[in-house]
Amino acid sequence: MSRTISNRRFTFQVIGFWLIWLIVQVGLNSPVEHHLNGWPEELALDAIKLIVWVGAAAWLLHRAHPEELAIGRREQWRPNWHFTAGYVIWAAIVVYLLVEFWVVHHGLRISPSFTPEYWGRYFLVVGVAEEFLFRGYFFNVLLKKFSLTQANLIQALAFASLHIPRYLTTVPAMSPMIWVGNLITVTALGALFGWLYAKSRSLWPGIVVHMTWDILVTLFA
Repeated sequence: MSRTISNRRFTFQVIGFWLIWLIVQVGLNSPVEHHLNGWPEELALDAIKLIVWVGAAAWLLHRAHPEELAIGRREQWRPNWHFTAGYVIWAAIVVYLLVEFWVVHHGLRISPSFTPEYWGRYFLVVGVAEEFLFRGYFFNVLLKKFSLTQANLIQALAFASLHIPRYLTTVPAMSPMIWVGNLITVTALGALFGWLYAKSRSLWPGIVVHMTWDILVTLFA
């Protein structure tokens, strides 16, 4: 019988990381955003994100038995250059976002709130860190326990929930409608990233699409 992670252990890991990220958001990220600005703020936030998310992913993968993973630790980092769907989805995301921003703003314009520092966080750090933990570990172990559809739904909902600590500490506070809209969007994106990972057996298609979405939304929203 194939070895899988227990439901209790998986739930404990997700909730445990959620609480850790909430503490980090309240105790580190919010003070950094309040007291620093420019590149010092950016570098501090990037370092925190990488240490917490990449560190958690590396630690969890190290502790996992190889048979508990659907895709090998090293295998998932190999680019799958022949995964045609990845190119199609990436192009569709770019076209969709550019058309949406063009319609909403009557043309493409750089957001007044965008700063060059965001290239580091939203284009380089967030995509890699979040894909490594959620698709590289959480989704990876779920694929050994459930069907693709079930595993993808579970990890997408868990992925959306990890954005709540950020929403809780956003100043000024977001309205309930924005909360709901954001969580629905993040859940859908999480499911898309999961599908890319499962079908390509590689983290890279999801990372590239994730980075593209984040930087375009930040650049033109």
